Amino acid sequence: MLLQNYLRHGEDRLCALRGGLDAGLSQSGDLLSWIKRSFDFVLVLATPAWTDEYLALLDPADLLLLIPPTGRDAALEAAPHIDELARHAFPKALAHVAAEDARTLAHRLEREPEMYCDNRPLTARAAREAKGRIHERLLKASPSTNALPPEKTQVLLENLIAEEPALSVSREIRGRVLTDILHDVLGLGPLETLLKDPEVSEVMVNGAQTVFVEKKGRLYPADVTFESDAHLRTVIDRIVAPIGRRVDESTPLCDARLADGSRVNIVLPPLALEGPTLTIRKFMDQRLGLEDLIRFGALIPEMGRFLVCCVQARKNILISGGTGSGKTTLLNILSGCIAPDERIVTIEDAAELKLRQPHVVRLESRPPNAEGQGAIPIRRLVINALRMRPDRIVVGECRGGEALDMLQAMNTGHDGSLTTLHANTPRDALGRLEALVLMAGINLPVRVVREQIKSAVHVIVQMARCSDGTRKVTSITELTGMEGDVLTTAELYRYRSERFEATGLVSQTVTSC
Repeated sequence: MLLQNYLRHGEDRLCALRGGLDAGLSQSGDLLSWIKRSFDFVLVLATPAWTDEYLALLDPADLLLLIPPTGRDAALEAAPHIDELARHAFPKALAHVAAEDARTLAHRLEREPEMYCDNRPLTARAAREAKGRIHERLLKASPSTNALPPEKTQVLLENLIAEEPALSVSREIRGRVLTDILHDVLGLGPLETLLKDPEVSEVMVNGAQTVFVEKKGRLYPADVTFESDAHLRTVIDRIVAPIGRRVDESTPLCDARLADGSRVNIVLPPLALEGPTLTIRKFMDQRLGLEDLIRFGALIPEMGRFLVCCVQARKNILISGGTGSGKTTLLNILSGCIAPDERIVTIEDAAELKLRQPHVVRLESRPPNAEGQGAIPIRRLVINALRMRPDRIVVGECRGGEALDMLQAMNTGHDGSLTTLHANTPRDALGRLEALVLMAGINLPVRVVREQIKSAVHVIVQMARCSDGTRKVTSITELTGMEGDVLTTAELYRYRSERFEATGLVSQTVTSC
C-alpha cells in the first residue's frame, strides 16, 4: 500500500511515479525493488547524465533503450551513448535504439515482451560458457597476456565483456565476471579474493569444490569453488612454476611459497583421494613485533623482555609447538632482535622469514628433479652454512637429521642460533630432539646425544593454539643441566588457568635482564 503513495494511475493501465526521479528512486534500492516486483515492466525515462545516481538506475536494467530526438539520425545520435555505456562496463548488447516515443514503446513492450531480448537470468553454466568464450577471444587478441600490463589487460577484457551477448545483465554481475577472468589470467583464480582478505590467515582447498579458510583461529567454509580439478591444477602450476619446483603424479608432494612469502603445501592424487589438495599459510603484510604479541595477549611484557635478553645474550633458543601455534611468527620476531652488525644465515624448506638486518643470507632447500637427482636437503645447507662465517644460524624448522648438525653448530661457536620443532611440551621437545638426532644415521649413545643437547640448547619457548583460536606462549623453560642421564629443566614463566605467571625461579644463563 505504501507504494501507491508514489504512483499516479493513467487511463490505459500505465502508472507513473509521482515527481519522477525527484522521488528518490535513484537513492532508494527498496523502492526500486518494490516497483520491479509489482509490475511486469518498469520504464525509467531519464536524460543521460553519467553520474553515480544515473548509473545506479542503469545497474538493475534488463534493457537499455535509446530514443533519439525526432527528425535526427537515430544511429548517429545513439553511437556516443553506446560508447559511453561500454566505458562504464555495460555490454553493447544491452542497448537498443528505439524509434517510438515512451508511451508507444510501453504499449509495444506489453504486446511483444521479447522484441529486444529474453530476460532470462544468467545461470552458472551460461556464465561459465561466457567466461570460456571471452578467455578464448582474449588469447586470440593477445596470446601473451602475462606480458601486458594489468591495466591494459583489464581494458581489453572490459571491451570483450561489453561485446558478449550472454552478459546482458546487471553491472554487478558483469563486474564479478571481469574480476573472475582477471584473477584466472593474472592471479590464482578463486583464491585471489581469499588471499586479499586481511581476516583470512590460512586457505585450505580440499578438492575443486571444497574450500575452507581460517579466521581468528577458527575454520569456516569459503564461498568459492574451482570449475574442475583441471582448473585447480592450473592454479597449482602457476604457484610452483616461478620458484622452479614441479608437482605431478610422479612427485605428488610439494612445499612451495607465494611471492609474498606465504607457505604452500600441495598434495596431488593418487595420494589425495578427493582431488588436488592445497594449503596456504598466509604471510602477514604487516610485520609483527613483540609489542603486537603482548597486545594480542600471547605473552606478558616480562616474558617479552626476557626473550629479548636471551637473543641479545646470544643464547640458543628452541621454539616448540604444534601446527599453527605461531612458532614461525615468534621465530621471525626474535630473529629481528639480532644486532644489525651480525651476519645471519637463514635456512628453510620454503623461505618465510623476513629479516630487516642488512647482512642476511637466505638459503632454501631444493627437492629432487624429475630424475630424482639434485636434491639439496636442509641438513646439507646447515653443514654448508658453517663455512659461510655466520654469527647466527636460524633454521626454520628441524624435522630430520639436520638436528644433529644444528646442535654441532650451536656447540662450535655459533651461539645465539634459533630454530623450531613440533612438540606439545618442553619435555616432549627434548625427547623429539633426541629422536631427530638419531635420524641422522649416526649410532650415538643416548647419553652423548643428551650431553650435546645440554650444551647446545639454553631456552625452550613453548607455543600453543588455544580452543578459542588465540596463540599463547604457554611456557618459557630453561635447560639447566643433567642429573645422571636425565636432562633437567626449570620453568621460568607459564600460562595456567587463563593467566600468565612467573614461577619465581631465577634464570641461570641470563643474569642481567
